[in-house]
Amino acid sequence: MANICLLLAAMLWGSQIAFQKTAADIMSPVGFYTCRCICGSSVMAIIVFFMESKRRTDEKRNGIPHKAYGKDYFRKLFLIAPPCSLLNMAGQIVAQAGLRYTTASKAGFLTAIYVVFVPIVALIIFRQATTILTWLGSVMALVGLYYLSMSETLTIGIGDLLIISSAIPFATHIVLLSKLVRRFQGIHFTLVEFTTIAIIGCIYCLIFKPDTMAQIQACIPSILYCGILGVGVCYALQVTGQKYTDPTVAALIISLESVFAAITGFLVLNESFTSREFLGAVLIFASVIIAQIPIKSRQHNKDNL
Repeated sequence: MANICLLLAAMLWGSQIAFQKTAADIMSPVGFYTCRCICGSSVMAIIVFFMESKRRTDEKRNGIPHKAYGKDYFRKLFLIAPPCSLLNMAGQIVAQAGLRYTTASKAGFLTAIYVVFVPIVALIIFRQATTILTWLGSVMALVGLYYLSMSETLTIGIGDLLIISSAIPFATHIVLLSKLVRRFQGIHFTLVEFTTIAIIGCIYCLIFKPDTMAQIQACIPSILYCGILGVGVCYALQVTGQKYTDPTVAALIISLESVFAAITGFLVLNESFTSREFLGAVLIFASVIIAQIPIKSRQHNKDNL
């Protein structure tokens, strides 16, 4: 059931790229992402409310003393989550901007590059050692990027370049979270993040007014799908699924997001790959899988002898 939750999350995340692509041709990146976060954080708040209510009911039924979250918990949560949300927001807005100039199918695979960047960013920021498979995955990703994005005249489209660039804040965001959020409930942290993004986005939109009501109304289906399902439901599924399955298996299942993005692009938007682009997509997907394969160190093996 946990793996089904993660697979469903990957399907929803992958399929939402087609809706993002539709909205990218109508709304500004900041305007769309703000509306999406308003919907998503609202749904997530309801989910958190029911989860906490269920937790209290279970504790009462089992005779377990209720353990409330202390002031220190919320102080650290509201101190750490908002700055991290800026990285998430930057990556999402850059990727959304790139969708205006490329296809949803390509965007799905290009966005997945952040998985390969995660161990590299961890090495740069925290001097965290990485494995030979990670470097192999990085090389494969570069070759895949060449075939997927570079034309025969050695030029790369602005849309592809923007989406590749979004992988850097995404990867940095994940690396920081792995170090900072171990004491928090994942869905609490995510709720504060998306609420912060919604507030910042609303302030920006009130000042600069990048979109009209007509533009927003035209994108309501995309906003609702990407907000309610892509944010609210998907993150709840991810948090639930990762509690009961192996982290590596969870990461591999979520990686299927790029495949579902390509399938949705083909079915909904009538997109397709050239043979050159298909080879690049296969190499990128393979690099994402390889980069997530754990290797036990020699010292770890000696310790187990």
